[in-house]
Amino acid sequence: MSTVLILGGGTGGVVAANVLSKTVDKKIHRIKLVDRRDTHVFMSSYPLLMVNKRKPQTIMRKLENLNKKGIEFIQAEVENILPEKSSVQTDKGTLDYNYLIISLGVEHHPETVPGFASGAYNVYDFEDLIRLSNELKQFQKGKIVLFISSLPYTCPPAPYEMIFLLDAYFRQCGNRENIELTIVTPDPTPEPLAEPKVGESVRRMLKQRGINLITEAKVLSLDPEAKNLILDHGITVAGDLFLGIPPQWGPTILRDTGLVENSGWIKVDLHTLQTEQEKVFAIGDATALRLPVMGILAPKAGIFAHYQAEVVARNIASLIQGKKALQRYKGKGL
Repeated sequence: MSTVLILGGGTGGVVAANVLSKTVDKKIHRIKLVDRRDTHVFMSSYPLLMVNKRKPQTIMRKLENLNKKGIEFIQAEVENILPEKSSVQTDKGTLDYNYLIISLGVEHHPETVPGFASGAYNVYDFEDLIRLSNELKQFQKGKIVLFISSLPYTCPPAPYEMIFLLDAYFRQCGNRENIELTIVTPDPTPEPLAEPKVGESVRRMLKQRGINLITEAKVLSLDPEAKNLILDHGITVAGDLFLGIPPQWGPTILRDTGLVENSGWIKVDLHTLQTEQEKVFAIGDATALRLPVMGILAPKAGIFAHYQAEVVARNIASLIQGKKALQRYKGKGL
């Protein structure tokens, strides 16, 4: 009997669990998924949730439903990973494994930007978005600033989708002429990892819709009382409503496991997603997948986690069955 332990109930973890449930004999092998929350939330719908085009309950699923598929869901906080012992410590006890899939995503650290926690909505936080969607219903006039605190951040297209949705939302409300929209990014251009024409196209669409774009911006702090976003070089951006993407880090609990590089992201093989520890794999936003030649981190998004999960799950299923692991991740979604 083999036990496959999956850490994280986001897109990657859920897809991996579902693929394994269809490809291994669950009467012999065990599939366990651990998450500190009891609910999976579909993050790709966050922009629509923000502008009241989705209801919170429509993008939520209870993780305990996985039990119906022969997947054991354990609601617990992961406290330590011990690859040398093939075990994971949680606040509910120690879990042993034969194969481990780490899909813990990123940590948000708004506290590292002074003023963020008290003065801005985190647009990648479910509860913050619900509160924001209610405030937008009452927002009739003023300046809205959407800012990206630092690189890298998950789902690079998301802030542009959000700013365009805000433009459409206020046009539909009939008060767009009273709303000033600004997006602030540390990137030199929108979507810098795509072809140049993509960035040029986004710039053009922003200009056509009267949305301000500030690039190559280093966010230093937010002053809620003065209603200013403070950038380097003495630049300030005035706003009445601030929406932000906070600095994102790799999971802190992995720092002492030997699985991460200096940046805090998990080191994995580009094609198999295996870490430097045998039978330990990592998928999704927490990984350090670096693009060939450029050597920079590949974009982080749910679509990438989905396909990475399929590759890893099918390879583990093959190994369990005594076959060769032939699946390779080819950057699908790029």
